[in-house]
Amino acid sequence: MENAAEALLMGFAVLVFALALTVGMTVFSNVKSVSDVVLYASDETNYYDYQGATGKAAQNRIVGLETILPTLYKYYQENYTVCFREGNYNEETGEFGTTKQLTLYTTPSVYKTNYNSILWGKSYDSMMNAKYNSYFTGGYNKQGSKEIFSFDLEEETLRHEPWTSNLDKTKENLDCFLWGKTYTNQTTNTNYITYDGFINRYKDSKFVETIGEYTYSSSQESDTEDGSIISSIVKAKKKRMIIFTKIN
Repeated sequence: MENAAEALLMGFAVLVFALALTVGMTVFSNVKSVSDVVLYASDETNYYDYQGATGKAAQNRIVGLETILPTLYKYYQENYTVCFREGNYNEETGEFGTTKQLTLYTTPSVYKTNYNSILWGKSYDSMMNAKYNSYFTGGYNKQGSKEIFSFDLEEETLRHEPWTSNLDKTKENLDCFLWGKTYTNQTTNTNYITYDGFINRYKDSKFVETIGEYTYSSSQESDTEDGSIISSIVKAKKKRMIIFTKIN
């Protein structure tokens, strides 16, 4: 009789635990849903009307580091491109004059020119030309260059940058870039690149922020590093691009 009573108590306890666990999971799920809505609503870039980011733009505004820094810290999580350039800008018409790439740093990376992007089905230089040719006066002119003017995880992966292996390392590299520190390649335990400090260099500068998007499509076969061939399943897709143009 005593054993039966204990069994009933244990069964009741398990039932209560299961009920509490179910309620807890439901509450956490609802909290996450609410937080996602709040975060989405608080990010004003979600409401921008994305255009081609060339010529007259629908969303141009003059900004400083207070806008650039949080944008950079989201590029590797939200998978968009951040591009920097410099040039002339007419505030009345919203039109740009002469523009060119704004070099942010010089990479020591040596990339394989015949290693194709899976998304684009193109080599690194061909991909960069397809993405940026229309955004600079005279077109993209950095073929084979190690002067970097953009933040994009796919570009960095194709260059074999050491921080692309995980997001924590990507954030660490970004910290070094902004504050002028040395990024260490943890694989080889050597100093990889020493930045001059973006924040200190451009703390008094003004940039025109242009929000746009570009379309990539690939139906080609791409070479992998080991020489094998894969067929891309990525068709026409759109990706957000945020351009910061330093104005004089």
